[in-house]
Amino acid sequence: MTFSQLLLDRLPNSPYGSEPLANLLYSQELQLKNQAFAELWAQAKLEGRPEAITPAPMPRKYRTTTKRRVVYNEQRGLSLDFADRGAPGTCAFSNLEPDNHNSLYEYLFDRLSTPAYVALARALNWIIIRGGYTSHCVILNVSKLDATVVRKAKQLTEKLPELNFGVTSAMIYFDPTRSDYYLEAERPDDGLDAKHLFGPRLLTLAVEDLKLKYPPTVFSQVNEAMVPLMVQTAREMLDVKSSDRLLDLYCGYGLFSFALGRKAKEVLGVELEGASIATAKDSVRFLGLGSKFRFVSARITGEMLVMSLPPVSPTLTEVILLDPPRQGADPGVIKVLAQRKPRRVLQICCGTDEIAPAVRDWVASGYKVDRICPLDLFAGTANLETLISFVPR
Repeated sequence: MTFSQLLLDRLPNSPYGSEPLANLLYSQELQLKNQAFAELWAQAKLEGRPEAITPAPMPRKYRTTTKRRVVYNEQRGLSLDFADRGAPGTCAFSNLEPDNHNSLYEYLFDRLSTPAYVALARALNWIIIRGGYTSHCVILNVSKLDATVVRKAKQLTEKLPELNFGVTSAMIYFDPTRSDYYLEAERPDDGLDAKHLFGPRLLTLAVEDLKLKYPPTVFSQVNEAMVPLMVQTAREMLDVKSSDRLLDLYCGYGLFSFALGRKAKEVLGVELEGASIATAKDSVRFLGLGSKFRFVSARITGEMLVMSLPPVSPTLTEVILLDPPRQGADPGVIKVLAQRKPRRVLQICCGTDEIAPAVRDWVASGYKVDRICPLDLFAGTANLETLISFVPR
């Protein structure tokens, strides 16, 4: 059984949805999650013993990336919901989103429900809000991009900075396929474009003594309050030393590369998303970190790692941070990385279903589990983020 099934089976009277635990006391939620995770680990017969789940400092109203699916029906009207099944004439409310996000969606819903915005309502796929807790970018994901849609988008958003929502920028994101992937890296490759409307073109993530910039359209953690704890835990588990080369795979715009890698001798970050890599390279220059940081845009496969990674150095030890998307790393990736004989490995699993295959691959490749640290990065939902460190057996 999956973690979600083990967890939700403990809530027979709870409605299943995107926030099935949000109405529980947080202490109850943590207890249920710890029980379900321990049962999952035992059922999978994996080595090691998971630590207690690290609680979220903000278990509710924490999401800094939120979205609403927009559906417009000529007869029944508009809906803004978490999927395309919203009841006409409704705008979904979330217990996990900041108050100003919920209020902003209500405001946009009211405006889009008027005849003046019918053309834009028809074209919209998603409305997305991204940023921090005080500064937000509104992204209008549309299936049609013409002069009317652009004009109405400008009219809809131009007054937002004057209102009490914290909006500092806005943009249009063009996806004619009406994809379920509202921004992320799995989105279709064809026909995508973006148009800046106003405000800063980059968002900022401040963690510890770092300020990192990133485009609104690339992946960033949805729970900004949890990022410092996540970085601290990763630092403890990977234990980067001055004699190490750090390989940060699926590095995004370089959060872990910069937060953990400044102590390393060399840092190489690899990520498919070209905009993320360009931003990471800009951050190297902006932070004045010199030539030891290198970032490469590539799809991470076993073949790519064999052909493109620098050879194992006789004078450097190697540590690897592996943070793949929810479906896990491609087949063969872990085997190739293990053949490099890294001193330590940290794999970050953003879903629980990928954990068992990853652990078994590392164990089969000569590594043993060192620590298992689940983090409640997605409080109120049936998901966890789990950090697992490995060392040679």
